[in-house]
Amino acid sequence: MNYPEPYIHRLPVELLQKIFLLVVNDVYCPHIFLYGKTTISANFTSPPLVFTQVCCRWRAVAHTTPGIWSRIQVAFSGRPEPLKPFLPSLLESWLGRSAQPLTLRIVFEECYNPPYSRRQLLKSSEADSQLFKILLSESRRWETVAIASPIQYWSHDFDTPKLTALGCSLRDLSRFNAPALHYLCTRVSRSTVTEFEPTPSCKNVRHLRLRDADSAYALRETLVIFPHLETIVVDAIETHSREEQKPITNSCLESMTLPLEAGRKLRLERYLDGIHLPKLKELIIVGDMNEKQTAYVNSLVERYLEKCRG
Repeated sequence: MNYPEPYIHRLPVELLQKIFLLVVNDVYCPHIFLYGKTTISANFTSPPLVFTQVCCRWRAVAHTTPGIWSRIQVAFSGRPEPLKPFLPSLLESWLGRSAQPLTLRIVFEECYNPPYSRRQLLKSSEADSQLFKILLSESRRWETVAIASPIQYWSHDFDTPKLTALGCSLRDLSRFNAPALHYLCTRVSRSTVTEFEPTPSCKNVRHLRLRDADSAYALRETLVIFPHLETIVVDAIETHSREEQKPITNSCLESMTLPLEAGRKLRLERYLDGIHLPKLKELIIVGDMNEKQTAYVNSLVERYLEKCRG
């Protein structure tokens, strides 16, 4: 007796590929590995690896759809001993099936509790070195990269000619040769902006997201470090009553978004005092405000924009 082929198997390859791409195209990059307390394993429970476990046809379609392999999250674990060959081989296969450009997220997943610092842990981790070398071999394909791991402890620099968007610490930025970089997400502090030596890549950044700044001074210096910024969004900022107000100018900035901390509306004036932005067209203040605070902020914004135009 001949049974009809299941409908799922009758889907055209092109349609199945589009479905795979829609599933994988999430906000978060797919995780290639799963981490336990002291274990690391392949993540066959989520896309795209799960596609390869359904049937032979799905596996063949998945393996020939580069777009579903072009986004990946890899975690460094601090594991002292080297990984078994399968896991590095899986990472190489994943990257080998991917297409340009490549979106990568690197995080630190601390599975071990050694009696020494994270810095020593990263420098002595054989497992992380294995994964890092594989990722580094593909650096010329990186386009969007987010790094939530202290890579300053690695000795390598990154040649990334296609990199356009980057999330990393300000210190780590100097490790990237990124002539195409135009978007950066980072955090700044008084110490990091004081110590930081601007690189050629800094002149290419047009859009900046500051997760936080520990002082108005750090914000000012950031506007100097990136002289060709067109937009900046600041999520959180701290100010100090006795902080010096060093005048600065950024001649390219067109849009700035600042946070309004609850009950601290006067700090806005400290953020802006001494910052000259002749091309500023838009100043956005984000925060919970009552009617009185809204009126104050609107007035401040109008006065500041008028001052910039003058």
